[in-house]
Amino acid sequence: MVKLTECVFSTAGNVTSTMFDPCDNYNVLDEYWRSTKRYDTGHDDTIVEWNGWYRLFLQGASAQMPECCVGVYRCGTYYTLWLNGPHPQIEDGVVTRQVCGNAGYDCYYYRTTTIQVKACPGNYYVYELIRPDYCNMAYCTGIHIKKNLSEILPLCSLC
Repeated sequence: MVKLTECVFSTAGNVTSTMFDPCDNYNVLDEYWRSTKRYDTGHDDTIVEWNGWYRLFLQGASAQMPECCVGVYRCGTYYTLWLNGPHPQIEDGVVTRQVCGNAGYDCYYYRTTTIQVKACPGNYYVYELIRPDYCNMAYCTGIHIKKNLSEILPLCSLC
């Protein structure tokens, strides 16, 4: 069931709109080849029809984007995409974060893409993923052990 936020607003035409909370209205993205630990190529997120918010999983377990540079030839692609900045806390709401792509010789070579990220009750994140700027790029995912969103183990330990 999709929950609606308490935010209701009127537009210029006096039509009332209600916003959806992405924590309750997301697509599931569970593809094993996106793992930071998997060496593979051939996948390209520029050909995916991205639409809306996504919750990341790896083989059914909740996952998140890494906050550190991921080596090339991982995550099913050559140019690995990772989050350049910390994940938000619940009280931060929706935040904008830069996504970087590793070119093999420079972890920050590709850094033009920004996405929206939100921390959700239940200790998971949702991401408004968009089409990357260049071919042969894919969003990476990793599993993190956590008690709650404020107690995440070092994120770069999985990269």
